[in-house]
Formats: sequence, structure tokens, C-alpha cells
Amino acid sequence: MSAMAAVQRDARPSPSNTSSLIQVLPSGGACGAEVRGVDASKTLAPQVIKAVRDALVEHSVVYLRDQDITDEQLVAFGRNFGDLHAYQVTEYEKPAHLPPEVEMVSNIYIDGKQQGALGAGEARWHTDMSMFEFPSSFTFLFGEIVPESGGNTRFSSMYRAWDTLPDDLKRKVRGTYSIHDVAFMADGRVRPPYTAEDVKDRTQSPGGRHPVVRTHPESGREALYLGRIGFGYIFPYSVEESDTLLAQLWAHMTKPEFIWEHVWRKGDILIWDNRALSHARDALDPTRPRQMHRITAKGERPFWLGNPRLKSHAY
Repeated sequence: MSAMAAVQRDARPSPSNTSSLIQVLPSGGACGAEVRGVDASKTLAPQVIKAVRDALVEHSVVYLRDQDITDEQLVAFGRNFGDLHAYQVTEYEKPAHLPPEVEMVSNIYIDGKQQGALGAGEARWHTDMSMFEFPSSFTFLFGEIVPESGGNTRFSSMYRAWDTLPDDLKRKVRGTYSIHDVAFMADGRVRPPYTAEDVKDRTQSPGGRHPVVRTHPESGREALYLGRIGFGYIFPYSVEESDTLLAQLWAHMTKPEFIWEHVWRKGDILIWDNRALSHARDALDPTRPRQMHRITAKGERPFWLGNPRLKSHAY
């Protein structure tokens, strides 16, 4: 590491509302960067928002350390990047004080009641909110309670996955689209009010229909785009052919050389671009409390410039 890089990493400027003091420190991996000099609890100048967004588009996932922020401030920060989803149906009894845009991700139980989504289970590889016709662009996750170890979030670059995909697989998926099931949650359980009967015919499962290869609307790059590992269906193949193709794609997409892992600290805000990444989390130690606050920005309808008529649609 150069002397200049060492100085940058050791010198943490006070959070500022000007872009001149913002530092973007790349992870050195396939994706990821730390952004310093931003206080997400404050009203931010347009040039600061642009600097964070530019870092996101370039590195796909960024994190801000040592943030002290309320749910209302988190929502205000997220709105700088687009309209936000409202979480009306959750797998837990959502506290009345939470804004509609905020979802809890927690392994904590109080009086036998689950305090947030996912619990301590594994969150297998997936992209957020892709079951909708207009999926999430960015996800924001704030670490309120973070264990000393465990619960890291892993990201895989779908840019690199597409760029390095063997030509025979590229030929098979160009111009195709896949089902992003709405009936399943990130841990693989059936999402209420759906039942196993609703997804008995995999070619007709409820959820968004999106191009398997999408064009990023800001970077212009092509990326693979699948819902969650172990689910989905690619048109126009048979179910058996689709399953084989999906297995091949996921095996390639999750190669170690495409992956960067975020090690959490209390006060982190992690922001990632669902249009360029897939992400996952291992199962947690249920005796080590972990609680996060999540918001998601609404994105555009996915498209592929290789065939402008190939656009997402709902079912």
C-alpha cells in the first residue's frame, strides 16, 4: 500500500456537507468501497449525494462507518436516491413506531415474538425486491446491533460474472427472461399468504419476469440478473433444461473471485446496487444479537439494450 493510501486510511475527516472532504477507498476486490466524510443523519448538499451515488455506480456497494441515525433520518437519506418501498406485509409483527419504509432484520426474540425478518437463518444468494415489475435499485442497511463476529454480508459482481461467462452459456441466455418468484423469502420459506400450491407449476409462478442479462441504466454495462438461488425459471426452456441452466449460472456467478465480503461494525450503513450484484448472508449464532434497519429504493423496469423490446413485466 502506498504512503498516500496509508494516510487516507488513517485520517478520518469529520463528516461534512461538502464533497471536497469525501474520500472513496476501494476494497481492492471485485466490488466494494468505503466512503468517508458523509454524515447520513444530516441534510446533504446535491454534490455530496452525487459523490455517494457515483461511488455506488462505480463500486456497486459502499459503506459508511460510525453513523448515528434514527429511522426517520435513514428514510430521509434514502430518499436522496429515489422513492422508497413501503413494507406492508412482513413475516413478523412490525412495531407501530417504525416508518412504513423501514424493515427490521433481526435474530432477536422478545417474549417469543420475532423482532425482524430472517431471524438467525441463512439468507442464500439473491437480489432484493426483484419479484416486482420495478425492482429495487439500491438497498440501505443500518447496523444497530452487531455481534463481535458472524453475520457478514457477501456480494458477488454480476458485471464480472457476465463478462467471464463462457460463450456457450452466453448464447443460451441472451434474449431470455426469467421468473423472479414472489412466493419465496430470502431464506427459502414460502412467503405468506402464498402456499406451495401457488408455485406447483414453475413456469407460471407469481412474480416479476426480467431479462436474464440486463443493461445497467447508469453505467451502461451488462450484468447477469437472477432472483434467488434455488428458485426461478428461464423461458423458453423446459423446467429440466431451465434447472440445469440456472445451476450452471449460479455456480459461475458465485465464484470466489467475484465476491467481496463486508465485515460489520455497529453504526455501519451499507448501500448496494441490486442492478449489479447478488448478495448472501450465512446463518447466525442465535445467542449473538444482530439487528439491522433496512430500506430499499425503487428502481426502473429492467431492460437489455441487446433487444430493447425485451422488458420486464409482472405476472
